[in-house]
Amino acid sequence: MLEDFAKEKSDFLKKSDKSKKGCIDKGILKIINLFNSKSEYYTTSSCAGRIVLLERKSKKKSECDWILTKHSKVAFDEIASSLKKHKIKNEIWLKQQPIILHVACINLDAAKKLLEASRKIFKHSGIISITKRRIVIEIIGNEKVEAIIADKDFAADEEYIKHLTRYANRNFEENKSKSDKFLSIIKKL
Repeated sequence: MLEDFAKEKSDFLKKSDKSKKGCIDKGILKIINLFNSKSEYYTTSSCAGRIVLLERKSKKKSECDWILTKHSKVAFDEIASSLKKHKIKNEIWLKQQPIILHVACINLDAAKKLLEASRKIFKHSGIISITKRRIVIEIIGNEKVEAIIADKDFAADEEYIKHLTRYANRNFEENKSKSDKFLSIIKKL
């Protein structure tokens, strides 16, 4: 089992990054490297957290235009400038999304250790897949903002968007703080 998992891990980690960004977020790199250095784990996908403006043409993720994406705090002026440049035809959403991490585990014991460690910081951690080859754990933060700010018939006022920006930045900082604490915890796995 160890040899099969090690081969699968090696093959998976050699694949090119298929994310929209095309690379691992700098803010989660230490966590990724730590997991991938351990024989019982490897990461299959990740996001350090982000603040985005997107145009939703439908509920399908593939049918959204990303107007602004930041894996850091954002200034109101950046949001306002992005909105001014974009012709609004559909719903425009401001979202602050938390850390999300998928980790493949070699067996149930490794998965259980990871879940116990994860839930000290991230309450929404759980098993999302169990196969003969591996168990996949999803670790996800709970700090998020998700609000519609415009569509073809209305636009939120500047004060409201400033408030949303402040909340999104506050949550982003909380998410980063929890990620740092999580890194300390998983060093002990």
